[in-house]
Amino acid sequence: MADETAGGGDALIVAVRAAAVGTVRVLLAAGHDPNRPDPASGLTPLMFAAGLGDEPTAAALIAAGALLDALDRKAGAAALHKACQGAHTGVARQLVAAGASVDVQATSTGHTPLFEAIWFKADDIVALLLERSCRLSPTTYYGFTLEQHIAYAKSVSRGRDDADKLARIETLIGARRARDQAAAAAARLIAAVHAGDMAALKAALAAGEPIDRRYPIVGGFDDGHTALLVAARDGHADMVGVLIDAGADVNVVEPVFGAVPLHKATYNGHLDITRRLAAAKGVNLNYQGPSNGYTPLHDALWHGFADCAAALLDAGARTDLVAWDGKRPVDLAAEKLGADDPLTRRLRDLAAART
Repeated sequence: MADETAGGGDALIVAVRAAAVGTVRVLLAAGHDPNRPDPASGLTPLMFAAGLGDEPTAAALIAAGALLDALDRKAGAAALHKACQGAHTGVARQLVAAGASVDVQATSTGHTPLFEAIWFKADDIVALLLERSCRLSPTTYYGFTLEQHIAYAKSVSRGRDDADKLARIETLIGARRARDQAAAAAARLIAAVHAGDMAALKAALAAGEPIDRRYPIVGGFDDGHTALLVAARDGHADMVGVLIDAGADVNVVEPVFGAVPLHKATYNGHLDITRRLAAAKGVNLNYQGPSNGYTPLHDALWHGFADCAAALLDAGARTDLVAWDGKRPVDLAAEKLGADDPLTRRLRDLAAART
């Protein structure tokens, strides 16, 4: 690791701000930290590169492990916000392709990249974000909806081409809303699950409805869900069985909480669904959700559903996985069920057998 004292870390910032990509590469290869912020501004090297629209430097920083969604110290904004402020479509595309969040909200304003792109009339970036399913539902921290934000931008923007760019942005957003409505209407399996209509579910499957079609990202409870995720969450055991038998992906991950169908079942205490999913071919009993590292077994114990937890243990779920809060299943069992509960004792015995 390079010495970051005596200006070692600042040398990278200086090179980035000078668009000296060759020097940037040399410094990164020497071990300079791509995430060390500038002491004065609080911006990381990637934020500077994004704000400058420097695609080669941004690429070098991303390849070196720069954190895509790090927030600056003062505005609480990410590199993608900086690219939007400069209307730098190329860097925005790089960041999004690398996995930057299209919905991260600045801690000062609540602006998502979409709100920032609108404010700076970066209509091509607006198109990019809409294509990547950014949400249209957030409000700013000062209370503006997307429509209010656009209206205010129109009222105070008198620069050359501003009106044309904002008109295009409104057209793009209108088209995206229409696409979302069409996609929601096309989600026939999810509609059948919500209605509890088994006949409609089977009819949609027979008609060739894609079994793992996801609901559009509209800022609702079903965002990015498949029919199996919704059925497992909402307790439709018979429908879960039909969907599994028809080939639904039993390990599909939804984008909001990062949960799989087994998480949905155990979190809500659906014993029959837990058993059906746990017995499904190829199921991952031990998937750890990205937000807290909880497995389905953790979730069952966290909410006190001992019967679901027992079903997972019977199916062979691991008991040694540690969540991000440091808790093992046995820890949650003792906390939620009691130290002398039969399931807690079972988990302690399993832990002792591993030693």
